[in-house]
Amino acid sequence: MTEDTPSVRDDVRERVWSQLRDVARPDSRFAWDFGEFIADYEGSDEGAERLVELAEERGCETWLVTPDNNLDPLRERLVERSTPFLMPTYGIRRGFLSLDPADVPAGAAAFAAVLDGMNRFADRVPIEALEADHPTLDVMVTGASFVTPDGLRMGKGHGYFDLEWAMLRQIGLVSEETVVVAAVHDVQLLSEERVSDGMVADHDTVVDYVVTPTRTVRVDGDRQKPSGIHWNLLTEAEIRSIPPLETIWQRAGEPPTKDA
Repeated sequence: MTEDTPSVRDDVRERVWSQLRDVARPDSRFAWDFGEFIADYEGSDEGAERLVELAEERGCETWLVTPDNNLDPLRERLVERSTPFLMPTYGIRRGFLSLDPADVPAGAAAFAAVLDGMNRFADRVPIEALEADHPTLDVMVTGASFVTPDGLRMGKGHGYFDLEWAMLRQIGLVSEETVVVAAVHDVQLLSEERVSDGMVADHDTVVDYVVTPTRTVRVDGDRQKPSGIHWNLLTEAEIRSIPPLETIWQRAGEPPTKDA
């Protein structure tokens, strides 16, 4: 994927993960290996309430929510509110899922919100169908390993969210008007005023808001979000492992890749 260069980013991740361990909930598959998943944590319910309030204030109706553990409570609330949403599959290996809460039985909102439930009740949607039929997205919500005050969010280092944004931007489903929100615990929001130049790359998708269990932070800054896919940062094998990405790559005439 769009791999991080080791250095400052990795150092910050390790520092934040050591603090996160005190408030995080382990994953059923990966335990405490934060390099494999975005953890849930104490206060994620309160964070979900803040996310819903923010979306209402901004008039957001169409949602994408990433499959991160800390966003289970948000997905549950969207089901309870009868709000459809998109969710990328883990590693984008099976593209995108679309959940219509009308397909969720009464009393099953909590199960529908977790990954096994999404696989049970949601429909897989090819990228062509999203492009043809899905309304533009008002808001994209993602977890993170850490976020800076000026909007740089870092995940686990695989670059999946950046790819999700880039693909959806490529097909016109998101734009600069789409609100991008990072949901994190307070320990994951850095206190540094600005990001060092060495941490920022052209493919990074900056966020507009950071929501924690205790506060909602509007990001100040003028960095533009990526306008498309940086094929030169990807290998052909990586592209072919993600069906919607491969579709867009082939449609673009198979531009040169990192290993070309």
